[in-house]
Amino acid sequence: MALMGSSKFDPNESPSGRAYNWGRRGVEITATLLRNWLGAHTENSLQLRAANLNRRVYGGGAVLHHGTGIFFGLLVFVTALFVDYNIIHEFWSRALANEFGEVPPALATTVAAKSLQVVFATLAVHYLISHIGHGGRIAYSLLIFAITAVMVIGIGLLWANNSLPAGAKVFGLDVNDSAQQIDQFMKGLGIAPPRKVAMPAEVKLLKKYELLIWLFSLGVIFLVVASIGAMALHTATRGFTGMTGGALYDNHRDARHGNRVRDELKQAQIDLAHLKSNEDTFVQAKLAEFVNVYTEGVVSGRYGNSRQGYLLRRANEAAEEVGSSWAGFGSSGGGNVDNLDDYRNRKVAQA
Repeated sequence: MALMGSSKFDPNESPSGRAYNWGRRGVEITATLLRNWLGAHTENSLQLRAANLNRRVYGGGAVLHHGTGIFFGLLVFVTALFVDYNIIHEFWSRALANEFGEVPPALATTVAAKSLQVVFATLAVHYLISHIGHGGRIAYSLLIFAITAVMVIGIGLLWANNSLPAGAKVFGLDVNDSAQQIDQFMKGLGIAPPRKVAMPAEVKLLKKYELLIWLFSLGVIFLVVASIGAMALHTATRGFTGMTGGALYDNHRDARHGNRVRDELKQAQIDLAHLKSNEDTFVQAKLAEFVNVYTEGVVSGRYGNSRQGYLLRRANEAAEEVGSSWAGFGSSGGGNVDNLDDYRNRKVAQA
């Protein structure tokens, strides 16, 4: 019940949730306030509320939204697994290759097994972001965004480095292939190639950590792709939860909200049927429901015994007064809206 209601007015909000919030905030109930609360249970109000909730749960827009989220979420997830698998597979293939650059047959299955670890890594990230809450997911998304920005900058630096003229590169070889072939040819003729220009100390320092930078970059790329795949899978599971309502053990915020909307829709439909069958018994039932829910709110508010007793006594007095003097919803008895045909007939008679 603590999650029912909202701090802002919502015409589709559960009236029971509003009663709970009144009790929790210590609002003193009067007969007038209770009659206004019952005004949210007219036939018109219940029909409109049921129609709006039905649109939110089963409407075409909701189904399309959830279905699109599931489809693209799974598509991005599978794509991320494919990309990560190829990255890791290439890494282990190079790491386990022999002097001829070939992976021995005995190690081929090892490469595949190590590469398939991307599935468990991506699922681990998915379980992480599923249990760190909404704020945690925002923080993690910002972290991945920052890492991605650094990664993009790094890719730009590498592209610029590869575009530099021969002998000016920081990472990789200092001369191009044609220059190397000339040096080899001169060595074959017994002519010593010209001495290379001494490498600056800054470049030596960078080249000393070149391997570590390369391994770190590989890990960053893997983490970014795996995280995006995990986030996409989380989006797909949210869409699936929105369509199904979630499992019994699912206590996540999205599942609780979806189930609460479904429960409110069912309650509105039952209230509408009860109102149409017998308005008097319906009003008495809603008054009893109001007192019960309001009592839960007062108890959760943890007021002193004297204040708590006073609030509950005033609520019961208001319920008794409204119940004993109830005259129906509006002047029409069955609803709060005049029949349009009757209005037209009266207008014709007056003319």
